[in-house]
Amino acid sequence: MYVTTRVLKMEKGHKDSFITRFNQPFVLQSFDGFVKREVLIDERNKSYDLYRISVYFESRQAYINWEGSETHKAMHQNPNGHKKEMPGLIEASRETFHELVTLYKNE
Repeated sequence: MYVTTRVLKMEKGHKDSFITRFNQPFVLQSFDGFVKREVLIDERNKSYDLYRISVYFESRQAYINWEGSETHKAMHQNPNGHKKEMPGLIEASRETFHELVTLYKNE
């Protein structure tokens, strides 16, 4: 499995609208090779929250196929299609990429 992750530093008080936004249908979920999208929310800091968004693909090739797809390219050409303004956004990290290996304990 292949995972892309980005961390968003957000102002306090935007969690509910963020969750509502990310619970909406999105174009990637119907793309072949997409597995899931997860959001982990860290509210420990008194000044801001951190939202770690991870998108899972079946393989690195599935991710490459998505990045090269006409659908993905069109999203980046349409300023309202991909980079919608996000209320409360302070800072977004660069995307990171990981090969996911899951090990299970044999019992």
